[in-house]
Amino acid sequence: MIRRFASATAATAGLALSLTGCLGDAGKEVGENAAKGVRLTAAQVLGRTADRAAKADTFTADMTIDSSAPQAPLKMHVLAQTRLRPEAAMRMTVGSSEVAGNRIPGYEARLVGDAMYMRMPALRKATGGKPWAKLSLKQAGGASGIDLGKLMDQAEQQSPATQTRMLTASKDVRKVGTENVGGVPTTHYAGTMSPREALAKVDANTRTTLEKTYGQLGATAIRFDVWVGADDLPRKHVSVVPLSGGQTTTTVLYRDYGRPVTVQAPPASQTGALKMPKLGS
Repeated sequence: MIRRFASATAATAGLALSLTGCLGDAGKEVGENAAKGVRLTAAQVLGRTADRAAKADTFTADMTIDSSAPQAPLKMHVLAQTRLRPEAAMRMTVGSSEVAGNRIPGYEARLVGDAMYMRMPALRKATGGKPWAKLSLKQAGGASGIDLGKLMDQAEQQSPATQTRMLTASKDVRKVGTENVGGVPTTHYAGTMSPREALAKVDANTRTTLEKTYGQLGATAIRFDVWVGADDLPRKHVSVVPLSGGQTTTTVLYRDYGRPVTVQAPPASQTGALKMPKLGS
């Protein structure tokens, strides 16, 4: 059970970080058009939103993942506070989850430097009774097939900005209407895109990692909805990935842009090293 859960944790953490290219001169062009009073297309609005979100050093993401994929059904809720700069760090609170039919108690995870720390009763035996388990990101990546260490090195690319940049690949994105999200007035946009088109919008390292993720899911199309505030920051993002016999729906609510985020490693006296076997071993 611990082996399956640890592997699922690493894989889900990687998916959460990634599922949460540069715009080049597009951001400049959109800004100039807006200043001239030119009406922007939905795609141009998303380009401006990606540019604006890239400037946010911190944010909070309230994420729900619901997958009905026959090979790995999953229901999970994650609340993550993230700092991108000057040094990447994250604190995640994961609610009670269901992974492949197994009920998993909630836990807390912290990403500090090149390590993940997890506090959960199920791991106490593996850590010699210590409340916190320490897991190397490099080791976790080797076990799950997702390079978490590289993802954290590219933490700035895993922000809401990356998610919005990927959406600019859509050829049919359109305005749906206006709604309030968390008390913030927003404009709702919707569209579709292929993983290949979406990945063309991100940097090479992120693209390689996400190609593995989408390949494991067998994804060929993505449907999305995104809600953008008047401040040009994304406030809500819903993506639906159709799969053989099911689908994976990820819903993310973004808030607290720019608020200080402090994440510290647990005391060494309360931490035990955790070794995670590779998948299939």
